[in-house]
Amino acid sequence: MIFPIVIGLGILSIFLLFILLKKDKILSDYHLIALILFFAGILGSQVLIENWPSVEVYIIIHFFNSYYLPVLTIYGLILLDGQNRFKTKWLWLYIYPFIYSTLLLLDVLVFNEYKTTSEIEALFFDPSNYQSFFHLSQYVYVIIVTLWLWKRINNYTTEIKNYHSSIENINLNWFRYFTLALLCHSIFGFVTFSSFTFDLVSNIEIAFGIEYIIFVFLMFYLCYHGIRQYSIAEFRLHAENNPQNTENELVSKEKYQSSTLDQEGIDSYFNEILRLFEEEKLFLEPQLKIEDLAKRVDITIHKASQIINSKSDKSFYEFVNQYRVEHFKKLLADPEKRKFTILSLGIESGFNSKASMNRVFKNFEGQSPKEFQQSKQGLTL
Repeated sequence: MIFPIVIGLGILSIFLLFILLKKDKILSDYHLIALILFFAGILGSQVLIENWPSVEVYIIIHFFNSYYLPVLTIYGLILLDGQNRFKTKWLWLYIYPFIYSTLLLLDVLVFNEYKTTSEIEALFFDPSNYQSFFHLSQYVYVIIVTLWLWKRINNYTTEIKNYHSSIENINLNWFRYFTLALLCHSIFGFVTFSSFTFDLVSNIEIAFGIEYIIFVFLMFYLCYHGIRQYSIAEFRLHAENNPQNTENELVSKEKYQSSTLDQEGIDSYFNEILRLFEEEKLFLEPQLKIEDLAKRVDITIHKASQIINSKSDKSFYEFVNQYRVEHFKKLLADPEKRKFTILSLGIESGFNSKASMNRVFKNFEGQSPKEFQQSKQGLTL
C-alpha cells in the first residue's frame, strides 16, 4: 500500500510544482494549491495509519477528510463565478465540517481515553456507534453538497449558451464529470460503511480499498484539469467592463418579464439581428459573443438575450450555430468545394475547432459532416 501512496505523493508534488511556477497566479490557482496539499495529507495519512496508529493520527486524518470538501467546493464556485474572488457567503460550507470535527475531538480528547493499542486500533477499524453516526453523516454531507454543486454546474452550462456561440473553452465539462464521479463515489462509500455499521457485512476492506483507489484517481483527474483550466467564465466579466450592464442581467428566460421591451420593439430588434446574420453573416466570427451582437444592435446584453430567446425559442449558442451549420451544409454540398478539406470548410463556416465542428453539426443533423458530404455526393452521382 505504501508504494502506490509514494507514487501518488510524487505525482501531486509535480502538480504542485507546475502551479507554483505559474506566473500571475489567480485565486483559483491558490485554492488548487490548497486542494493538492489536502489530497497529499489524505494520502500521507494512510502511511501514518499503517505504521503509527495513535489518537493524534486519528485527529490528523479527520482534519483532512473533514475539510477537503469545502475547499474543493469553493474552488469549483470560484471557477463558476469567473471573477476569481472569494465570497463570504460560501463560508456556510465549513459549518458542518466544524461541528463534525469538534464532536469527534470531544469524544477522543474529553469524554473518552484511548490509551491501549486495541482501543486506538478500534478508532480506525471498529468505530463506536457515536463515531459511526458522525462518519455516516459526513457521507450524507458530501452527497448533499456534491448534488448542490452539480446543479450549479448545470445552471452554468445553460447560462453560457445564452451569451456565447462557442463554449469549448469555458464549458467546464471536465469539472461536471468530476463532480458526478465524486457523487457516485460518495454514495458507494455511504452504502459500504452503512452495511458495515449495521452488521450487514463483516469485512469491507476490499470495498474500502476500491473506494480509496477511485478517490486517488479522482484527485489526479481534478489536479490535471485544474492546472489546464487557467481562466474561464469570462462571459461574466462584461459586467465590470460595460457600465450599462450589471451582473444581475445574467438571468434566466423566466426573469425576462422585467424587461422594458414591448412586442414592437422586440420584433424590430430581431429583424435587425436577422439582417446581421443573413446579410452580413455575423455568425462567421468564431468567437462571437452576445456582447458583440448587443453592441451592433445598440441594446443591452440582457435585452439581446431576451429577444433571441423569445423570438427563436433558442439560446444564443443554438441560434448562432444553426446558422453556421446551414452555411456549412451549403459548402459541403457544393461540388466546387470538394477540393478543400472538411475542416477548412468548417473553419470558414465559423467553427473554431474540429471537435466543435463535429459535435455541433451532429447535434443539429444527426450525422457527421463527412457523412453528410458523402450523402450529398451520392445524390449528385
